[in-house]
Amino acid sequence: MGQGILRAARGDERFAVLALCRAFHAASGIPFAFDPAHASRAAQDHIEDPRKLCLVLEVNGALRGVLAASTSISPLAPVRIAQELVFWVDPQHRGRGSRDLLTAYEAWARAEGCAAAGLSNLNDPRVARFFAGAGFALCEQKSLKILE
Repeated sequence: MGQGILRAARGDERFAVLALCRAFHAASGIPFAFDPAHASRAAQDHIEDPRKLCLVLEVNGALRGVLAASTSISPLAPVRIAQELVFWVDPQHRGRGSRDLLTAYEAWARAEGCAAAGLSNLNDPRVARFFAGAGFALCEQKSLKILE
């Protein structure tokens, strides 16, 4: 396995980013069908909008990880918060690449003037331990009810 390169995604990589998002969705247990057209628009938005983030981990010329995020002002306090939309690294490339993506995400959030950066772990205890090891603390849990 070659050394990974962390960098901003390019516009011509939307479909490679979309493939990583599809892998994330499949592994996440999200109870909604993956919609490629909708996800493609979101990926393109995060790649092109200079106020948003779309980092990729490239290994041997192929994209093996992605972290996309944006910022907003908290509705409860006048502070800017960064929130990740998707964070996925192919299982065979986890470890240092995952840590590097998190470090770059934090640096970006600081540069954007954020007071905090958030991550979602979708109820996976391994991911929760990884995030805790990187200094992220659980602050909220969400419950979801499918409305039929």
